[in-house]
Amino acid sequence: MSKQAFVAEDLFRMRFVGHPVLAPSGQEFLFVQTHIDEEENGYQATIEKFTGQAVVSFTRREGKGNVRDSAPAWSPDGKQIAFLSNRSGKNQVWLDGKSEPLTDLPQGVSSFVWAPDGKGLYLVAKEVTAEPQFRKGATVRRITKLRYKANGTGYLDGYPTQLWYLDLASKDVQRLTSGDYNCSQPAVSPCGRYLAFVSNRAEDQLKTLNDIWLLDLKTKQLRNLTGGLGSSGSPRWLPDGQHLVYVGHQKGIYPGGYPELRQIDLASGENINLMPNFPNYLDNSIGGDTRFDNGNTGPKPTADGQQIYFVATVGGSSYLFCLDYTTGAVSKVFGEGQMVITSFDVQAGQLVVNVATPSTPGDLWWGPLGGELKQITSLNRELFQDKYIGWPEVVHFTHPDGAQLEGWLIKPLGYVEGDTYPLVMEIHGGPHTTFGNAFFHEWQMLAGHGFAVLYTNPRGSLGYGEEFARSVVGDWCGIDAEDLQFMAEEAAKLPWVDKARIGVTGGSQGGYFTNWLISHTNMFAAAVTQRSMSNLYSKYGVADNGWNGDRYGMGGRDLWDDEDFIMERSPMRYARNVKTPTLIIHSDQDYRCPLEQGEQWYVALKRLGVTVEMLLFHGENHELSRSGRPANRIVRLEGILDWFQRYLG
Repeated sequence: MSKQAFVAEDLFRMRFVGHPVLAPSGQEFLFVQTHIDEEENGYQATIEKFTGQAVVSFTRREGKGNVRDSAPAWSPDGKQIAFLSNRSGKNQVWLDGKSEPLTDLPQGVSSFVWAPDGKGLYLVAKEVTAEPQFRKGATVRRITKLRYKANGTGYLDGYPTQLWYLDLASKDVQRLTSGDYNCSQPAVSPCGRYLAFVSNRAEDQLKTLNDIWLLDLKTKQLRNLTGGLGSSGSPRWLPDGQHLVYVGHQKGIYPGGYPELRQIDLASGENINLMPNFPNYLDNSIGGDTRFDNGNTGPKPTADGQQIYFVATVGGSSYLFCLDYTTGAVSKVFGEGQMVITSFDVQAGQLVVNVATPSTPGDLWWGPLGGELKQITSLNRELFQDKYIGWPEVVHFTHPDGAQLEGWLIKPLGYVEGDTYPLVMEIHGGPHTTFGNAFFHEWQMLAGHGFAVLYTNPRGSLGYGEEFARSVVGDWCGIDAEDLQFMAEEAAKLPWVDKARIGVTGGSQGGYFTNWLISHTNMFAAAVTQRSMSNLYSKYGVADNGWNGDRYGMGGRDLWDDEDFIMERSPMRYARNVKTPTLIIHSDQDYRCPLEQGEQWYVALKRLGVTVEMLLFHGENHELSRSGRPANRIVRLEGILDWFQRYLG
């Protein structure tokens, strides 16, 4: 039977798994299953339970609306299950078997953890404080902070995120932290007396680093454990209650820097790197456009503290690793070849992992640590079995300066040796992210409609060592853009690639590179630039990360001292060179790469007589391609395909 091409509307038929959590026994686990509701133009998520024999529903959809259940968590004794749900409006904590939520906080609950004795929950939620009062009917906001908006949130309401304790018996909720600071990622000590959490409590708003803090729940004393020396997050207790491990470093503001697995001795304050020779990037940095998984990627100490498990990115794949706490030896526990582990859990000698590959968005595997795992879910098997899924072929490039670069090629549906085909080069954002061995609906759709797809990891990408990642700091659209053009030119030499029909597309930093490439070479016959950057000088002042992330990425160069260099690395300066037919895709609530970046590029190209159109999505933000309204995601995919069919077909 001949295979069919993926189409944009197949998104409605896909199912996604994420956030697997093992019971204390290790013999059962919970996970979140997400699907897209075409009628509601939104997302539905339920919690499912694997009993050791079969998957059964733990929560069910009730009525209409975009109800999403998430973040399931077993009580320490395994007898109760708490989870988050927006079924009553905002996200609140629910307990299994209850018809009403445990919490009713005005701004909802963003996350929670169980107390070690199972008698309560520690919550992360906003503290509603008094708002400034203006004249009745006025629509005004007083802004006093440097960071006043955030992509996906909008203009910040000014309410600080605090930590709270919910007593399950009395239902009383007690606020534990105070002040105009945000707190997150609580971790309770085994004895229940101490609460570690993440917060930036610096008075200087230009200081953006988070620290690990320790709250003594008995004396209420606060202690900064990391001292603002570098990025810090994901605190986890070792069972002795005297040591914390976390992910971070002590390198200050350090774009592209690799986080380390570090340990804090609470008695002495000593802070050490537990794996000084580990070369890989901690966490999974590989993106995808069909993923709904915010589960654990580590660190996860075992109950006896002898092992610490974590996910790390190796080139275009990510695998599960283990640190032997006694010997310091690090070993790979699970993963081989072209795959991406997006989350995992370990309990009582059992392991569950969510494994994505180029041919599946992700499925759950379960079994004994060190033994053979069994595939538990295969939610997309029926849909995918009749679809053309081009398996990416790994391609290695040697840059003229000797740098080793990695990419992948997907051949089109119906490929015949001796024929030639149009090719689309896809460019990732970041710049400190990674393309790799994950399923991309967009790429497979293009391949199914006759386009070869090339995707690569230029310098600046994660997964190839810290030096590789940091080589672009202060040199955006320098060596990274050279890498991209070089790899596109090398691919154009392949006998089956039609070098007159090569297109380019990318989003965010990938859109920035797209704009740069079409203003520096005419090798591309069509371009789709998405949520892009065109003028770094103006972006410094309008993006939620412009004054910090972009400035640090540009090596600290600032508006008043380095105006010429900032404009030199802005595609806008070279707009007069563009001849490539260009489609601009942007959203009006994108605060990461604000709409004005796309508008500037559109107006410039239009004035200069370039063939250009814009798809402007209302009510969407920077995450349109990954979590936007489904109808808009479909229109976006169809727009990309249509543009390349028009100019490369």
